[in-house]
Amino acid sequence: MNYIQQVFKGKNEWYHWLITVCLVLFGWQILGAIPLIIVALSKTENLAEFTRLAENNFTTAGLNKNFLLFLMLFMFAVGLVFLCIGVKYIHKRSIKSLITSRKKIDWQRFLFGFIVWGIIAFTMSYCSILLAPENFIWNFNAKHFFILVAISFIFIPLQTSFEELLFRGYFMQGIGAATTKSKFPLYFITLLISIIIISILNLMYGYNIFSMIIVLGIIVFLSHFVISEKLMNSLLNSNLNKTLFGYLNTKLTPLLITSLIFGLLHGANPEVAKLGQITMVFYIGTGLFFGIVTLMDEGTELALGLHAINNISAAFLITTDWTVFQTDALYIDTSEPSVTWEMFIPVFVFYPLMLLLFSKKYGWQNWKEKLAEKIEMPTKIDANYKNLDEIGTT
Repeated sequence: MNYIQQVFKGKNEWYHWLITVCLVLFGWQILGAIPLIIVALSKTENLAEFTRLAENNFTTAGLNKNFLLFLMLFMFAVGLVFLCIGVKYIHKRSIKSLITSRKKIDWQRFLFGFIVWGIIAFTMSYCSILLAPENFIWNFNAKHFFILVAISFIFIPLQTSFEELLFRGYFMQGIGAATTKSKFPLYFITLLISIIIISILNLMYGYNIFSMIIVLGIIVFLSHFVISEKLMNSLLNSNLNKTLFGYLNTKLTPLLITSLIFGLLHGANPEVAKLGQITMVFYIGTGLFFGIVTLMDEGTELALGLHAINNISAAFLITTDWTVFQTDALYIDTSEPSVTWEMFIPVFVFYPLMLLLFSKKYGWQNWKEKLAEKIEMPTKIDANYKNLDEIGTT
């Protein structure tokens, strides 16, 4: 039973997904943000000033950088807790099924990805410093730095685990399950239209996660509840729908959709505002890399390790005044923000090499089957379930 099929161990009605997504958004964006909001409000005199600080990710609020980093990471930690609650108590399946298809979570895989990418990330950072030392200022402050290291190693893995388990876990498995439904081509077209509208709105008015959710919600509501049953049946029985279903009912669909959404959600990062939309190549490419690793390895352990050390190294090695992580790092990059060839090296050089390394170490085979085979509901779940009728009831 492959990784995506783990989703069939739980309850998968549309309202289970809606409730869980709302629960996660509440925990991540509202409940988790309360400490940050309280602290930020104490630093402002009116709503206008608070809004200005929020637009700058509170980096100009005069807060200790380590404390601000902790408050921001706390939001993701709460989101992770609420995601686990949703999977366990709403979908009625194990947290392990969200992480891996193996009998046990393989922490050695996590460590291998963590160490290998850590070596590459550190090497790339110091090569940048050696090639252009005039662009970097030594910023070591023992007290602040070691607190930063502690926060990075304890809390950043919670942030990256939330993102990985949400995108390469929850959404990838969920979209995979959805592709087995005859209505999926209609939902796919709905999602595509939503992404186009949201992208246009982002370009015109700036990024806003709540506007994205509202637009998507309105379009889904209209397509699901407003279209008449007669028209719906006509669409489902059309040759176009049947043809699209044949193409979309594969692992490639959740892989590409989650990679695209992962990239779009990073559009809020200040790097995108400074460097332009070309940076989306990096974010979408990174999401695609993590997704391929997850599908080929039948679990998220490697991706969890890769993502964790990537963000940890970004936090305490080099910082700037225009990136999402503004910390008391070892070096400050004072160069003018610009798109350089270095941005694309990971996507087009290191990611393919990492895939080659993992395939040799873990014996990955049948790439076409792993990445593009048809998704089917399994006839047998595991020893704990006698048949499909018992899924989600134990």
